[in-house]
Amino acid sequence: MAIKVNAGTAAMPQKVSKIKYRDLHLDLDEESNAGRSLYTKKTSLDMKTSVDEAAIVNSIQNIFTTTPGEKILEPTFGLNLSQWLFQPIDDFTAREIGETILKGIQKYEPRVKVNNINVDVLPEQNQYTIKLILTIPSLNVYDKSYNAILAQPGFEFLTTTTT
Repeated sequence: MAIKVNAGTAAMPQKVSKIKYRDLHLDLDEESNAGRSLYTKKTSLDMKTSVDEAAIVNSIQNIFTTTPGEKILEPTFGLNLSQWLFQPIDDFTAREIGETILKGIQKYEPRVKVNNINVDVLPEQNQYTIKLILTIPSLNVYDKSYNAILAQPGFEFLTTTTT
């Protein structure tokens, strides 16, 4: 028995997406399932996604908050910035944090170019403020400033501004 393939049929047009990058938030959102019953018609998603620039910021946050050894298939992944929370809060430690951030972004996030990293010491609050100025060439984002805090609960991005 022979199978005839008609090579003259045109392929179905594909939907073109303008999204370049997509990333999952690995923490579950408890509120998305609140009040959900078995027979509800509305579909609720447990996992949130971020796209393009937000996906890159999420990826950087994952790099900063992951301790090397936590990722089974990539045991060297991560920076564990929280290791400096129990060190003396001074300019020397701030410089070490900045150098670690630079090496980590260059190693694990090739989609961005680091223009500047500024780590400020706030000894009264027992925290560091981190200002990253990044360029994302593939998204035409240039000199974008990302502000973050490294304090007792861990690392957290605050705001983004264009410089």
